[in-house]
Amino acid sequence: MTPWNFALDFKEFILDFTYLSLFLIVGTIFRRYIPFFRNFLIPNNIIAGFAALILGPQILGALWRALGLPSFGVVPLDSDRLGIYVYHLLAITFISMGLRKEKRKSGKGPLSKAMSCIMSYVLQATVGLLIAFALIYTVKPDLFPGIGYLVTMGFGMGPGLAYSIGQGWEQYGFTGGGQVGLTFAAIGYLFAFFGGIALIRWGIRKGKLKTIRSMNEITYDMQTGIIHKEHHEKQSAGKLTMAQEAIDSMSFQLALIGTVYLATYGVTKLLAGWLPPDLANTLWSFHFMIGILLSILTRAFLDRIGKSYMIDEGLMNRINGIAIDYLVVAAIAAISIPVLSLYWFPITLMSLFGGVGTVLILYWLSYRAYDDYPFERFVSVFAEMTGTINSSLTLIRVMDPHFKTVIAEDSIIGSAITIGLAFPMLFLLNIPTMFFADNLLKGYWISIGSILAYTLLLLIFWRAIGYLKFRKQLD
Repeated sequence: MTPWNFALDFKEFILDFTYLSLFLIVGTIFRRYIPFFRNFLIPNNIIAGFAALILGPQILGALWRALGLPSFGVVPLDSDRLGIYVYHLLAITFISMGLRKEKRKSGKGPLSKAMSCIMSYVLQATVGLLIAFALIYTVKPDLFPGIGYLVTMGFGMGPGLAYSIGQGWEQYGFTGGGQVGLTFAAIGYLFAFFGGIALIRWGIRKGKLKTIRSMNEITYDMQTGIIHKEHHEKQSAGKLTMAQEAIDSMSFQLALIGTVYLATYGVTKLLAGWLPPDLANTLWSFHFMIGILLSILTRAFLDRIGKSYMIDEGLMNRINGIAIDYLVVAAIAAISIPVLSLYWFPITLMSLFGGVGTVLILYWLSYRAYDDYPFERFVSVFAEMTGTINSSLTLIRVMDPHFKTVIAEDSIIGSAITIGLAFPMLFLLNIPTMFFADNLLKGYWISIGSILAYTLLLLIFWRAIGYLKFRKQLD
């Protein structure tokens, strides 16, 4: 069954929206008034997600049932329904990214950032898969090998993709694959912010940061997450592109996203109709890729005919941000405690070695691939490769409060390049389930070998154009 076949009651949908909204308010209050969250700059959506998980039926509800108490105060959020929201919000975030601005040429910074992301993906996937192989050949022969790939899905590619791919693998025997992907994503967020802030503090002590000298330079607004009323010059959220008496500008941006998503559904359904059932279900897990391709084509067409002025980048960014906030809350709240208890050992091993490996490879690359601010760029890529681009931008703002450097711009452009370079990897990750369903272990060995060969080609290209040096360039 694909997420499109999931029966959803409208009342349940509205109540889920109100509960997720409530927890976003709770997260905002916690970030504002609890020093722990301020000091580590934990985003409101992550606080909200864990609050929803704790107050939901799996933790508070289970405690109440064990004590024989009524379920008053337990938020009736369902993991399966929340997973469906994550699936659809993933497509919306990708489509809004594809529509929001005309593509620009990139230089060394963005390309090196994208290549660093690819190397991080490969390391996470290799570490995860090797640990899975080790467990399968020793103490857990029934472990689904694809769990190793969910490290890079959850850490490097985000909760939406981790859920979508993991859920698609459930048809091949991966019990709770979608929830396992969400668990890796939640752990990745903890690495991104707790680890990212720890790295910044270490960089300040060692004199490696060139943009700030002390954590005291972080503004109070940045710490609390609220722009206070004394600050009258607030940043604009977007600009109007439509006459208000005709249609609201935000409505038009949403309508454009909705139209592209409708086209995504139509194209995916058409392609799925030509494929065997197993491959068709896999294709539905990759609907976001069709979505971003259609959104990029739509933007290019509007640019070509001179009509792209109707799209406002600021409003598209707001829609993207809204989708990400609700996606993150839903993703963390959807984590299944029974599934987590089933896979706690491999998840712990893969997260630990994957997280440490990500730090080491990105630190090594940053001092050999950039001409400026190597440590700042290292932290920003680390935050994205364990969280999301929003995690990266948050820590960039900590290190570069006034965006005096081009790191943030390079990070955004580099993310777009990363998507293109990662497309072949996403196909290679699914080789075992598409072509070796009768011998998954053989398929995964072929898959990781193919990924490493593709990575070697990219590495040779990166070195050949002179953007990567094998000796340390900066300090």
